Amino acid sequence: MKMRLGVVVSSMSLMVSVVCIAGCGPSQMKATDIAASSRTFEDAVARLAAKDYAGAKESAEAALKSGGLSADQASELLMVLVEAAIGAGDMELAAAKLTEAESFANDMARVFVLRGLLERKRGDQAKAQAAFDQARSLDPSVRIPD
Repeated sequence: MKMRLGVVVSSMSLMVSVVCIAGCGPSQMKATDIAASSRTFEDAVARLAAKDYAGAKESAEAALKSGGLSADQASELLMVLVEAAIGAGDMELAAAKLTEAESFANDMARVFVLRGLLERKRGDQAKAQAAFDQARSLDPSVRIPD
């Protein structure tokens, strides 16, 4: 039993070492590709601010597919994509991407605001209000759009 436990522990240590070495190497993306992803990210944010929902959606999807974004940028871009999808009337995409964003978003108050907007657009005022209340409980200064 002791020998078997030692083999398991050794195997696990080797796996951890391999994962660390494989994951800690230099990036495989070119600097120009990373810069292009950042520009597409910025374009998506600007289009959303201008209420160009179709353009924001297109840019956000392109940036997410291209890679080269930090985890924070990817999280932000998912929320941009959700908001753009809601604005464009694509509730199915908004719901799918919101579920994805919920798993690693830094700003959960914003996630709940987006959930509320989605539920409001779907016509479920009770669920929308519950989501808005959750957002306000996390951040009392959160703004709920009309």
